[in-house]
Amino acid sequence: MRKLNKPKILSTKYKEWEEELERSGNPHPVYNSSRNRFYKDIVANLLHIQDGLCAYTEIRLCDEDIVDNHNWENGKFAVNNFEFKGQLDHFDPSLKTEKAWLWSNFYVVDSDVNMKKKRDSEVDSILDPGSVDYDEHRYLDYSCSTHLFIANSNLTPDEKERVNSMISVLGLNYGPIKDIRRRFLSEKFKSIDFGLEDSDTVVIDEFPTAFRICAEKQVRILN
Repeated sequence: MRKLNKPKILSTKYKEWEEELERSGNPHPVYNSSRNRFYKDIVANLLHIQDGLCAYTEIRLCDEDIVDNHNWENGKFAVNNFEFKGQLDHFDPSLKTEKAWLWSNFYVVDSDVNMKKKRDSEVDSILDPGSVDYDEHRYLDYSCSTHLFIANSNLTPDEKERVNSMISVLGLNYGPIKDIRRRFLSEKFKSIDFGLEDSDTVVIDEFPTAFRICAEKQVRILN
């Protein structure tokens, strides 16, 4: 789960509306999902920032080309037949009642992870991928044998407990996705081992954090 560049705003019409809501000090309109006039703009902007991947698990949700920055016109996403997998998630569900349309609290995530794992769980900002303080290099490790994310061994005991709790909440090791990730990475490293590709040129269009950690571990072993 990589750090995400949340300040990159392409859907400026939505952001102007959201900022006015915040300036007013009043509760946001009730969350009505895709019925909101800015829903598509929010989802598309997030998927642009997320490279078309789930913000948490990094499984692919749409083609990157469809959310290329050229597909915005006058602050609105201009693709009519916009198809994507996943759902718009409120990272901190406690904000949904009064700040339902807060940009900093939104991500697009895999539907099964959202509905079956995260749901309305209490969250810890230590693993908020859009937070200024988030750093995947500091907080996360990945077992290349079990294909499970774990807390970095360099963390304090308290930090490890918090990170491992959030790994579970965000579904980073959700079984079906873990299996897809395992097969994907195994094929990529097989190509590298056979000399068909190398770690600098191989195309990693899903699960980039897991791949990076495994590639770095492999380099350390070889050296």
